[in-house]
Amino acid sequence: MNRKKLLEKAFQRGRLLTVRNKFYRDWIKRFIVDETKADIGTKGDITTNAVLKDGKRIKAVIYSRSNGIAAGIEEASLLLKDSKIKARQLKKDGAKIKKGSSLLLIEGHGKDILKMERPILDILSRMSGIATLTDSLIKKIKNKVPIASTRKIEWRYLDKKAVYIGGGLTHRLALWESILVKDTHLDAIKKEGVKDPVGISLERAWKKRKKGIFIEIEVNSKKMAVRAAEKFKELQKKADKTPCFIMMDNVKPNEIRKIISELKKKNLYRNILLEASGGINPGNIIKYAKSNVDVLSLGYLTHSVKALDIKQKILK
Repeated sequence: MNRKKLLEKAFQRGRLLTVRNKFYRDWIKRFIVDETKADIGTKGDITTNAVLKDGKRIKAVIYSRSNGIAAGIEEASLLLKDSKIKARQLKKDGAKIKKGSSLLLIEGHGKDILKMERPILDILSRMSGIATLTDSLIKKIKNKVPIASTRKIEWRYLDKKAVYIGGGLTHRLALWESILVKDTHLDAIKKEGVKDPVGISLERAWKKRKKGIFIEIEVNSKKMAVRAAEKFKELQKKADKTPCFIMMDNVKPNEIRKIISELKKKNLYRNILLEASGGINPGNIIKYAKSNVDVLSLGYLTHSVKALDIKQKILK
């Protein structure tokens, strides 16, 4: 088993998150349109409507006041176009940007540009912030192990796309995509009187494996990890290539190394991929990167991100 290729197959959906993909494009429009409608309400942008004349065209530039990685250019351009605003991309997604870098040159009716200013800046600021943080953490651990996002996200696919642009893996896009048995699932199974919740949950999941891309189970101890690996090995005898993961949740790096050593000793390591998750942040990520797991997943990428400082300026 080529562990890196299998990880990429299971955890990377970034290439699907492009406006050329109808599913993604339609979702963006629904997501932002709903937010924009809520912003203007039934009365519209009363400030802009009060102080600007109808039909007056203006030009503006969107620029960064921070160093970082640009993200959200594609999405912002799509929304501007749908609002009948011309947009010329001066930077591409993934480009390194410096303080003062111009990202987009836009032209349209003044009222349209000001109405869309906040949604566009919010997209660019948040996505660029996530991409920048992802890139910085990858560099911090010297790309020793891949990092991925979690489902602790505010803007779902936009957040996942930003992690991808920053060089990270998207992990599971949503509940419909893959099977991930968490501690709450195991607790619910115990209520059925099941003595082996890890084994039974994986047996049930295996029967539905074709509905998803991978199967993963969350564990918090060596005993659980070994049992999960044993069950995966048993199920894999059916010559199936479904990627199988064990997520070690809130397990310290030293304990992770012991678990991996035990799995290798019992000849269970080759059958599964190992993920570390829970409480990983810039202060401890180097220790986790040295724990010999296949991937680190961080809610920190999206729930603790600092938005990049991006502004719009009307041109003379």
